[in-house]
Amino acid sequence: MNRYIQSLTEEKQLVPGLISLIEQGSDILRGKTLLFVALLCKNSRRWLPQFFCNAKLLSAVDRLGKEKDGFIHQCTVAFVQLVALLVPGILDTVSSDIQQVMGGKRHGPITALTGRAHPKSTIHLFPVILHLLGSVSFNHRVVTSQVLLQLANLTKILETPFQARDDFQMILLRVLEAAMEESSVILMEHKIFTSRFLLSLFILYKGNKDCDARFLCLKILSDVMIVIFSDSSLTPDEQTLADLKTISHKYFLPLYPSFAEDEDPIPMYAQKLLVMLVEHDCVKVSDILNEATVSQCFDFLLGDLSNANVSNVKLCFALASAPDMDSSFLSQLQVVRRIGTLVEFVTAKDMDGFLEPTLELCRAFIICGIGSSRSTALTKEHALLVDSAFNMSIAVDQQSCIMDICDLGGSMGIFLEVVGNSDPHISDLASDCVVLLLKAAPREATMGLLTNLPKLSALLDSLKHGVSLQLTRLLYSLAFSCRQYLAQGMILSISVPALMRVEALVSAFKGSHDSCLADAASYLGAELQRLPCCG
Repeated sequence: MNRYIQSLTEEKQLVPGLISLIEQGSDILRGKTLLFVALLCKNSRRWLPQFFCNAKLLSAVDRLGKEKDGFIHQCTVAFVQLVALLVPGILDTVSSDIQQVMGGKRHGPITALTGRAHPKSTIHLFPVILHLLGSVSFNHRVVTSQVLLQLANLTKILETPFQARDDFQMILLRVLEAAMEESSVILMEHKIFTSRFLLSLFILYKGNKDCDARFLCLKILSDVMIVIFSDSSLTPDEQTLADLKTISHKYFLPLYPSFAEDEDPIPMYAQKLLVMLVEHDCVKVSDILNEATVSQCFDFLLGDLSNANVSNVKLCFALASAPDMDSSFLSQLQVVRRIGTLVEFVTAKDMDGFLEPTLELCRAFIICGIGSSRSTALTKEHALLVDSAFNMSIAVDQQSCIMDICDLGGSMGIFLEVVGNSDPHISDLASDCVVLLLKAAPREATMGLLTNLPKLSALLDSLKHGVSLQLTRLLYSLAFSCRQYLAQGMILSISVPALMRVEALVSAFKGSHDSCLADAASYLGAELQRLPCCG
């Protein structure tokens, strides 16, 4: 039998002929040809690359896999099952070959490249697995617990250098990437990933000279962790969380400076993963509060903002809001003006996913100049904005504020625009920024508010039937600005028509059933009467 099968290898038209029958033959011929191909590959693996590295065959099988019943359906199922069963044997052979090479390296001369014991004799089978994983018919059949464990063992072997490792690692990493494409695989077998794969991938990244290999290592790491943390149906057990925390501290954090300085897009993936680890308490912000890391995180603000991603902004917010963050270091970064520009950029481009973290970043910077306890009090009790004793307590700490926070005063118009956002949370954040900025940079914020009085009057009018919280904040903000305008002897061109519209709205608000809003309107009304143009 083997002699007859061997003679088939000399028939050059056999493979294209069989594929043509599968594509175009009758149902009977298609079914029998599928079974013949499967048995041929089972008899000798030499046929596998010829058939399964051929896109035509896999495409035809995927089409036939849509058949729900009948002879062709039964043949296709049998074909897929039979071929999928060959994968564990292929992986065992590859693993055995590599271990023989490594054993030869330690105990004797290395086998010739063409020898049976060299992985290049079986490495040509690995693309077969990669193509099978790309097929709808085969993917879920190939990726089993057994295959994942075998791939984990092969990844472990890669931690130690051996001859031809560079060639082999790229194929293995692509196979891993394809095997994990379905998030359900990661969720069902998450313990294998956290206890086996992640550790090996970090070790493989470290010291690897191949940029593509380093990227795939980090991408797979990132994909696995993000799926585990993001799926609401999976609550990681204590051991899984312990494994993730240990890996994060032992491998991720020491390698983070290397990730940040590596070739694109590695820094982006590393930052996205860092944000995820911080959000799930696997890494504490205090673990990364060193000048080099903080500077790297804020560098994106100094470049083209169109290249920014949400992870950049979230990470900067986490750093700026950390209790242990030194505000003097944030001041040295000199990025406040660029943060204001970022708010303007994401608003103009309707980048809704960016707006909330960007406003939170602004708010965190402003709070650094006021103090978290005072900021919390001011957010809850807006009338404190015009409380003289409260203002005196803030002035005591002005030495520790961010020196360029006044640059945000030029963004007051954008904050007012965002207060009108239909999302209540976004509107709340923006109005809070307005109030807090007036305390952190009174002069500059007052100038920004009063020069945008037409925009403010239109905003007050649009909010008059909405949430009173934002209205109350805006009324106290304008009252504070009127007081500042007189106390500082500011020379500003104030729009009289806009001021008159505000006065009319304030009169209406005084009769509000909301006592806080009515009090704010009464206070603002008194301040407006003190202005020269209203007296």
